[in-house]
Amino acid sequence: MKKKTTGFVLFYLLFVSLSLNAQLLDNSSGNAFTDVPFFNKKFVRASKIKEIKGEYVFKKQGDVMRQTDFVYEFMFDTLGNLVRHYKTAKGEILTDSSVAHYTYDNLGLKTWSQSQKKGFLRTIYTRDNLGRVIQEEVYRDIDTLHSLLEPEIERSLLWNSETMKYEEYLGQFRKKVYNSYGNQYMETTSYFDSLGFLKKTEELFTITQNRISNYYSYSDKGFIAAIKSTKNTDSIPIEEVMFTYDQFGNLEGKKVYKKGVFTTEYSIIYSQITGLLSSVLIREVSTNFISIIRFKEPIFWDKAPSIEIKIEK
Repeated sequence: MKKKTTGFVLFYLLFVSLSLNAQLLDNSSGNAFTDVPFFNKKFVRASKIKEIKGEYVFKKQGDVMRQTDFVYEFMFDTLGNLVRHYKTAKGEILTDSSVAHYTYDNLGLKTWSQSQKKGFLRTIYTRDNLGRVIQEEVYRDIDTLHSLLEPEIERSLLWNSETMKYEEYLGQFRKKVYNSYGNQYMETTSYFDSLGFLKKTEELFTITQNRISNYYSYSDKGFIAAIKSTKNTDSIPIEEVMFTYDQFGNLEGKKVYKKGVFTTEYSIIYSQITGLLSSVLIREVSTNFISIIRFKEPIFWDKAPSIEIKIEK
């Protein structure tokens, strides 16, 4: 009976992924495998995914693959929003553990808490009616019990507060950022082409006049292919990130270059049955150290509905 139910789940997931014509990972802003939520909310919600869990396997150069007790978990609410990202080592030693918590309102991401020693750094976002962030407040949440998964906050201290204002022009979008004293210290301008694709962003620091430019290029199907970041007139980019996709638009590769040096490579493998994550390989190029995250079958909010197939004789 269990095998039959699992079969229904897999069949249902395949049906959902095909009908949505969408990808599990959302790389529309180039944020895949960063601290920013990067899952396709519609896909996760329609598939009723509650939790995706993986375990690490490590391989050093010249050594065999070694199974570890480290885990890598994503948890979602019933609307498909990522609410927790947890990386840890099982057992008594928790020094390598980290967790990020996310909450949402009807305008988007509301809070983002990142674990630190005996507590969290929590950012609260206030948005206008268009969903644009107009204030960011950063709090230091103190939790001496170090309860990562279900924090018991003893005291919250306001560390920083910034506000934002926006201006829109033809083909341009400008954001002005003000520090806690109300003084503007940065202006970010986004440039779009005639089709609405983001081509460039410029971050200008008001006092120093330092300028960070980010250039976006796209694949034939309109997916982000590369993001190159430069400072002032330097010829070598601060960072360059390149992405590759399969024929269905699923992200399958990410390469990171720092100041012209190839540093990190991600390879993403999907299940041919469900289209969900099967494993992710992360290679540190300088040492050829490879971390492999092997994902298990997801945990769902409820069982997929039984699909009865009638065959007429």
